[in-house]
Amino acid sequence: MASRSFPATFVGMLAPFLIWAAHFGVVYGINGMVCARKPEGGLLFGLPLSMALVGIATLLAIGWVAILLVKALRGAGPAGHVGAVDPRRFARWFVVAGSGSALVAILWVGMPALIVPACG
Repeated sequence: MASRSFPATFVGMLAPFLIWAAHFGVVYGINGMVCARKPEGGLLFGLPLSMALVGIATLLAIGWVAILLVKALRGAGPAGHVGAVDPRRFARWFVVAGSGSALVAILWVGMPALIVPACG
């Protein structure tokens, strides 16, 4: 049986929340830079620069959390190495619940940034 340290397991359980926190920072960082630099007519994929970058960041975060959710629902996850069933069940439940919460939070942060223009 493979051994895995507690910190690695704990970070695996917190991964959905860490992804959401990183997304939160990236979205507000993008909007802050766009407001500070004011790129005149900056377009990416035919969209204003801030909207395109926030959209890309949001899609990446949703995709990453969705992968974690699918893995947890299939039984793989941060505590797959533990021999007893109860810790694995708890870790899997925690990742599933955290992934659901993180998906809602990522959409909650990303949608207004996509709808409302930066510095508006």
